[in-house]
Amino acid sequence: NTLIGGYAQQGQWEEALKCFVRMQRKGLCPDAVSFVCILKAAGSARAIDEGKKIHKEIVNRGFLPEDITLGTSLVDMYAKCGVVVKAQQVLNELPVKNVVTWNALIEGYAQYGQGDGAMNCFKQMKKEGLTPDVVIFLSLLKACGNTKSIDMGKQIHNEIMGRDLLEENIALGNALVAMYTKCGVVDKAQQVLEELPTRDVVGWSTLITGYTQQGRGHEALKCAERMRSEGFSPDAVTFTCILKACGDAGVID
Repeated sequence: NTLIGGYAQQGQWEEALKCFVRMQRKGLCPDAVSFVCILKAAGSARAIDEGKKIHKEIVNRGFLPEDITLGTSLVDMYAKCGVVVKAQQVLNELPVKNVVTWNALIEGYAQYGQGDGAMNCFKQMKKEGLTPDVVIFLSLLKACGNTKSIDMGKQIHNEIMGRDLLEENIALGNALVAMYTKCGVVDKAQQVLEELPTRDVVGWSTLITGYTQQGRGHEALKCAERMRSEGFSPDAVTFTCILKACGDAGVID
């Protein structure tokens, strides 16, 4: 299991599968941990056919009713392989679910640009009495940005504010800035960034990118100056955006 898990973590799907097969040939029966590791490898490699075979073996061994981690791994494998409808079906059939299980599905919907599916999962999860965590909100904001669902994004923003989550998590604040930027509402993105209790180079770079993509070079350069005044040094991404902003604004000096 340790070896299979190591190959899975390194993204070496074929090696993980070989170990899984060799283990069984030596007369050792896979346990729940074995299946969790091999499902992770299958998901990372988008090996849906092998993932289905493993799913069948898990069901035959009767592991699912007893192991929520294994159920979550199945949902995650199907979601990463892009078979989000099947991931939803697996989740619906699980006897027990938790926030991590739901997030695996929401992240799948987000990754494949299905904002409505992600939001429906969020609502269903809350109906079941589960409290969303920061990871859930990060996935939802990603989905909103990918699908340019500004109304949905505002709902999520309100919920985050209601839970007072921005005080402790700078990544969540940056995700909000990115969501508004991707939706084309860059002025709102700047307002959000300026109201954050703490900022970093990622948030400023995201905002500068947003202004640059809209051809608003002067605003992008003002943000770059603000970022420097707060003691943040531009990274390679920021410099790329600043150079484009200079070109758009005609600021050759």
